[in-house]
Amino acid sequence: MQNTDNAARAFLTMVSLLLLVLSAASGIVHAADPCSLASASTWVSSKVAHACEVNVPFNKTRSLSVVDSTIKALQYYSLETWFIHSPNPLIPHDVNVRALLENVNRTTATTGYKSDWDFNIAITDAFNKEADGHTLYAAACTESFSWNIPFSIATLADSPFDKTAFPTFLVNYDFPNQGRAGLEDYFESIGVHVRPLDGSRVLTIDGVDASTYLVNLATESSIFKGLVGAYETVNPRYMRLMSRYSADTVAGLYTQEVGRFGQRAFYPGADSVTVTLQTPQGAKKTVTIPWAATFLGNGNTTASFISETCLAGVDSVARKRKLTRRSIDASPINQRRKAVVAPEAQDPVRHAAGGAQVAPAANIVQPNLTSFGHFVTLDIYQLADHPKVGVVYFQQFEPSDDTGANAYFDGISDTLFSGLNALKAAGVEKIIVDNSGNRGGFIFAGAIALWSLWPQDLYPGFPAVYRDSDLIRRESDVAAASGLGESEYSYFFYRDLNYKLFQNNSQFLDPPVPQVINGVQDAYSKQFLDDFGDSSADVTNFTTPPFAGEDYVFVANSICASTCSVFSSYLFQKHGVRSAVFGGTPSATVSQFDGGVKGSEITSYDEILFELELAGLDTDPAAPQPFPVSAAFTVNFRNAIPYIDQKDGILEYVFEADTKKYQFTHDQFNKPQKIWEFVAEEFFGH
Repeated sequence: MQNTDNAARAFLTMVSLLLLVLSAASGIVHAADPCSLASASTWVSSKVAHACEVNVPFNKTRSLSVVDSTIKALQYYSLETWFIHSPNPLIPHDVNVRALLENVNRTTATTGYKSDWDFNIAITDAFNKEADGHTLYAAACTESFSWNIPFSIATLADSPFDKTAFPTFLVNYDFPNQGRAGLEDYFESIGVHVRPLDGSRVLTIDGVDASTYLVNLATESSIFKGLVGAYETVNPRYMRLMSRYSADTVAGLYTQEVGRFGQRAFYPGADSVTVTLQTPQGAKKTVTIPWAATFLGNGNTTASFISETCLAGVDSVARKRKLTRRSIDASPINQRRKAVVAPEAQDPVRHAAGGAQVAPAANIVQPNLTSFGHFVTLDIYQLADHPKVGVVYFQQFEPSDDTGANAYFDGISDTLFSGLNALKAAGVEKIIVDNSGNRGGFIFAGAIALWSLWPQDLYPGFPAVYRDSDLIRRESDVAAASGLGESEYSYFFYRDLNYKLFQNNSQFLDPPVPQVINGVQDAYSKQFLDDFGDSSADVTNFTTPPFAGEDYVFVANSICASTCSVFSSYLFQKHGVRSAVFGGTPSATVSQFDGGVKGSEITSYDEILFELELAGLDTDPAAPQPFPVSAAFTVNFRNAIPYIDQKDGILEYVFEADTKKYQFTHDQFNKPQKIWEFVAEEFFGH
């Protein structure tokens, strides 16, 4: 095991020599193209894969265009001035993203970067430091590999009530539905044998106490170490490093997440990890394990990788934007709004793992319970040991398959109505709502869930505000004048705080509301509520609440993003729903049950460009322009206003502590059914 790096180097040398021999046989002797090496096999060493990434040369002209447009896009970023300094000491946050991007711009214009990868990662790092869960820039050629090691970590205790827990080594080859075919064969071929180490306690990582190392990694959440921030507070970032149960929202089955310690979307910053373990037999062992990578991009040479993966395609400008904007069932814009955090693994990995239609025979994650309803990302059960307790598991609030938006909304409503009524008929009196790991999704889907539980509430959600600027104000004027309803800035999609539809733009965005935030003059719209219809009858058949607030308990692991946060925070603030939070840092005694990603709505860069094009302002000097590279860029588009703790201004800074805090145990961390039975006993008894 200690010689695995030597084995990997020998393997790489052998492949390089083979390619040289083949080239020599054709009369041409030259070094092998790094991207040809990286794409030649399903799994390669991280050194081989990263050599491909950094072989793409820095292009000053393209890079200046990218950084100029990202800076111009900041006017749409609703959290920019708020995040300069946090008003809540429980959520430390001091980041000036504009200053970071201007530094990147200066370097781009002067000394430049060593490679295209270094430039893109500098932009990505600036937004990643915000850690708001919604805002991230990722160039396609920096996310074209999935980086993996053959083990994951879970922080486990002997009892849920223990004050501390310890990192545990988990061989992750057999995790259900995780798309890691061939990974074990690759590691076995280079002499890395980890199965005998399964279940060992991790004592140190790269020479540092394991708990300290993991907390520091989650706290820093450095993109240069392959990690995406995603959440303001450290506990959910820590839990994202961990392996944990979840539902595979592609295959519709339960799975065990690899966790971001064991799988990264960005180069992990090192080519191996050294761990000191205490084996289940009590022996101490130090092993060095290399990272492996699998190629997700297109192109089998550096030139084709650049043209097919890194650069913007010929069809990737206006035509695609127009198609994308109208692609979701042609549903009204207020039903298309999203608040969602990116999934753990890149889409190609998730979808490759999602082909199975039945659970593997050995899938211990899958609950052995009678289903009272399943629809795409929603499951409803009655517990076996506590038959008066039901479970509603919201995996996320958007479909992960090809289910259309309107069909998804109808399915969520119908499944909740039939499932909760069937549970009541079966004698269920209490409900556990499991939202652990929920990435968010359609705001309208969260509203349907809220109105199903409390159909008599005036409005299921929080007031919100948009950021304003001269350019945005002109966009809203065009939207108001056109009356077409294709723009986010169409006033008639919104209601005032008495839930009366706006009648004109002066009730909404024009004139803007001036504010000074962290010493910066800013402006926002007036507070508004989304228009989801005149009453709950438009979205649910419930006319009275099926259960009372005290009858619900959340099961959470702090990973509850965006729409999930709006859903859970609303139930906490309005109806006093309690929570049982599992996991977090090893010595955590309190944690936030919904993670702190509460920015109300996300928008993509393509949506921003479409709005500008729609208003005829796409060539305005203040407008960002289409990227010359292929990149995903999303920003937090509007802010939610809390019902409580309004002194902190926005929902992002409301720290909602758990009711009870528990540690995961060796017997529970991958068995949701055991967690649910435990919580039923803790909160409801027999």
